[in-house]
Amino acid sequence: MTNNVKKKNEFILHSIGKVSSNEKEMQFSIEINESYRDGLIELDKYTHVHIFWWAQENDNLKSRSNLVEKEFPPFYGKNTPNMGVFATRSPFRPNPIAVTACPIISVDQQNGIIKVPYIDAFDKTPVIDIKPYIPMSDVIEQAKCPPYLEHWPKSYEKAMKWFAEMMEEN
Repeated sequence: MTNNVKKKNEFILHSIGKVSSNEKEMQFSIEINESYRDGLIELDKYTHVHIFWWAQENDNLKSRSNLVEKEFPPFYGKNTPNMGVFATRSPFRPNPIAVTACPIISVDQQNGIIKVPYIDAFDKTPVIDIKPYIPMSDVIEQAKCPPYLEHWPKSYEKAMKWFAEMMEEN
């Protein structure tokens, strides 16, 4: 078998770019590799985007074997039960794929830069895909969460302030 042949149930992912994160100066962007920059054509017509990234800090056997999340950040609440990893956004999972929905500040196709106000990924985190946020596909008007998460904000805009307050408290 050569390196170009994949096994059944095996997938090949390629990084299309990386996260640029400077939390001290609150500057965040997605830097797209030159060979993928044509994929940015017309993205500037959207207001929001889904960034799919590889949580490489958690790409290890222990994290990949995690199926029950027992250690939650403080914003989950004190009475949160143990949860299956698929019921969480935890980066400790069989495939460390993460997604963040972000407002788009600007798109520079020529230089491959998407500026966003914030992304919850480390600097130099590999980006594996980008999809535009489309209300018809992404807004679910009757979405619900478990009762122990009812205190969570109901929108991205409200969550930014809420997360900042939580981080200050901890």
